[in-house]
Amino acid sequence: MRHLLQRCVVALSLLAFAGLACARPVPMLWIASKGEARVHLLGSFHMLKPQDYPMDPSIELAYAEAEQLVFELDPKEMTSPDLASGLMKAARFDDGQTLRKVLPEDLRLKLESFMGEAAVLGSDGMKPWFITLNLTVSMVVQAGFNPALGMDSHFMQRAADDGKPSSGLETVADQIHALSASPLNEQVIGLSEALKPMDEMRAKFDELYGFWRSGDTAAIERLMIGEMMEKTPITAKTINEDRNRRWLPQIEAMLERGDNTLVVVGALHLVGDIGLVELLRARGYSVERVAATSP
Repeated sequence: MRHLLQRCVVALSLLAFAGLACARPVPMLWIASKGEARVHLLGSFHMLKPQDYPMDPSIELAYAEAEQLVFELDPKEMTSPDLASGLMKAARFDDGQTLRKVLPEDLRLKLESFMGEAAVLGSDGMKPWFITLNLTVSMVVQAGFNPALGMDSHFMQRAADDGKPSSGLETVADQIHALSASPLNEQVIGLSEALKPMDEMRAKFDELYGFWRSGDTAAIERLMIGEMMEKTPITAKTINEDRNRRWLPQIEAMLERGDNTLVVVGALHLVGDIGLVELLRARGYSVERVAATSP
């Protein structure tokens, strides 16, 4: 009897865990309104897993109601050769510096241990931010996340299939600038962070992913914005606040025109005092979070 009870407890525990794992992510979805005009703001995670679909019905309803979709970058520019060529141009040193010259010796040795000396030598013309980006994306993909399943990609494809117009809040040049404009000392700090032990990096990303799935805006702000502001404040401002403030007038224009729009941007851009939600509220717009649909 005791063994039977133990098996039952284990079985129930596994069922409970499976239920949690399969639960829909809590939507990071807000409605900004002015009169009859409504703009939905959806906080995306750029790489996801199959278990993150289907999405909450509230998101499906926002998509169904939308007359147009707006992303960080116009979907047409996502496949433009200008994106890849511009990224590579911005990633290369053009002032005689090299990767190995700008890295402290201990960090250079750590990078060589991680990538291999030949690989680092082959990347010697690239700036630290570009190496950090590649290491981070590689780590996330190895952890089972898929860029093609990111919420942005998902809705870009659906809008194309359904013939819904879509556009972007910034250009390829804007996005490349946001990625590459960090001062060199902060790029080195970023690379140092990316070279922390793999288990530690994956645990941190899983923590962020869990916060996104649970819709915990305060935790996302604490983990991402707080840490970036502490370690790399100029980078944080360039990547997040500056872009939010450039996007704000465009979202206001949508509301002024009466457009019914679904705006899909990284979740980081919607949280905190400098997030689009609070920036719109400060301008007098009504912005309310949409509750998750009950199972």
